[in-house]
Amino acid sequence: MDEMTSQELNQFLEAIAELVELKATTPQEAAEIIRGKKIKA
Repeated sequence: MDEMTSQELNQFLEAIAELVELKATTPQEAAEIIRGKKIKA
């Protein structure tokens, strides 16, 4: 099973943070963005 490196995880989290900053205007919208980016473990 492939695993993410720390660098890949940091890049993934930064991408989500940028999406939240650009698009979310409420905590609920932020949660929806984050939940939409879940990956299968």
